This record gives sequence, structure tokens and C-alpha cells, in this order.
Amino acid sequence: MGGLIGRLLPELLGLVVTPVAVVGCVLLLRSGNAVRNAYAFGAAFLLVYLQIGIAGLLGGAGGEHATPAAVAHWFGFLVGVLFLGFGAWVLARPPARAGPPRWLTELESAGARRAFATGLVLAVLNPKLLIMLSGVSVIASSDAGPGAAIFATLLLLVSAALDFAIPIGMYVLLGVRARRGLDRATRWMVANDRMLAVCVSLVFGLLFTVRGLLALG
Repeated sequence: MGGLIGRLLPELLGLVVTPVAVVGCVLLLRSGNAVRNAYAFGAAFLLVYLQIGIAGLLGGAGGEHATPAAVAHWFGFLVGVLFLGFGAWVLARPPARAGPPRWLTELESAGARRAFATGLVLAVLNPKLLIMLSGVSVIASSDAGPGAAIFATLLLLVSAALDFAIPIGMYVLLGVRARRGLDRATRWMVANDRMLAVCVSLVFGLLFTVRGLLALG
């Protein structure tokens, strides 16, 4: 169990560090029915990742039906290369105009249905998807039993949920004070979105790539 969790640390950390998901959640907390809308947004992400987790568990973890370890290593390596490529692409592009995209700011006036639909789209077009797939492949290729595999999958889902659970929890517990702090954090993330994208992509790209190379070597 401990060895499996150790191998999943890059995925567990990567699932937490997703600025777009945090910004989207905070903007929804400024809308009408704020908590309901933010829950709908986060639920859409978790619905997508829950299906990935279930598919991985049904594919088997350990035993004769386990995914070959080399497949998981190659997948993790390719995820790292994609992260590095994305970071290089962001660096090569000229800086975009200041401020968040229009579709993101429109979340402030969204309802629960629109929040859920936006969450579904972002869940698929988000680095979290690749990280979740990498984590599931690590679990499926391990020699862990069913209980350990389920526990590891739940850890991945909890990590993915923190982007929403922390802002919503702060909003519910602290009210207006939390909203002021979350607004400041959102403005900082929007103002530094290019730097954040490059740092996250390069750090996790190197982490996944090096881990894959060491495992394949």
C-alpha cells in the first residue's frame, strides 16, 4: 500500500494544482446560489474522473489481468512530455491580453446547469484528465489488491476535489471574509496565469518525464 501511494505522489500533487478549476469555482461563488453552482461545477469534474477511476478498477489491479507495468511507465512518460511541450508552447507565445477569458468571467452570472456543463467541458480539456489517467494506469499496473486499489483511486478523487472543496468550505465557514480572500487569490492567479501555466507545466513535466525514464531504464 505504502509503495503504491508513494508512486502516486506526483499525480496526487498534480491533481490539486489546477488554477483554472480554482478560478472557475471562485467566480461561481460570486454568482447567485453560489454554493449550489460551485457544487455543480465541481460535481461535473468528479463525474468525469469517477468514471475513469471505475474503468481502471474494472480493468483489474494486480493479478493476471493487471495492466503491464511498462504501459503505466510509458503513459506517465508521455504525460510528462506533453506537459513540457505545453510549457514550451506557452513560453513561445506572446502574452495574451490582461484579464480572464470572457467565458470564464461569465460564470459569475451562471446557473447550476451552465456551471455543470462548463465543468464537464473543462474536466475534459484540463491537464487533470491526463494526470488522472496516469494515476489510474499506475494503480492498474500495480500488484495491489482490490482494497488497496479502491483506496488509491479514492485518494486520486479526493485530490481532484480539493480545488473545489477548499474554496467552498472557506466560503461556507467564513462568508464575506472568505470571499474577499478568495477574490484576491483569483485576481493574482488571473494576473499571473502565464507564469503559473509555465511553472506547473515544466515542474510536473520534468517530474513525470524523469520518473518514466527511470522506470523504463
